Amino acid sequence: MSRDVYLATIAWDGYDSDTDGSMTIVRHSMEDLIEGVTEYLDKFSGRGAYLECSSIEYETDKEYIDKSEIEIARDITETLKTIIKKRRSNG
Repeated sequence: MSRDVYLATIAWDGYDSDTDGSMTIVRHSMEDLIEGVTEYLDKFSGRGAYLECSSIEYETDKEYIDKSEIEIARDITETLKTIIKKRRSNG
């Protein structure tokens, strides 16, 4: 079973630092992440919400001397923006 984690941060700019905001969502598949980001962009559209960043964190099963697992992250922000834009334009 994959333990990869998909993350995205939705942000919005306010009038000052007190009204700026963001929220990070965590999902366990790319499809769930796309759905979640789309939902929150719609929910916070009145605030001018935008996708700030997104990544996949891969966990390896290889054990090292300290028995800890190594996490490797990959930025998928532009890929996610492209997918969402394409889906929205296709209706």
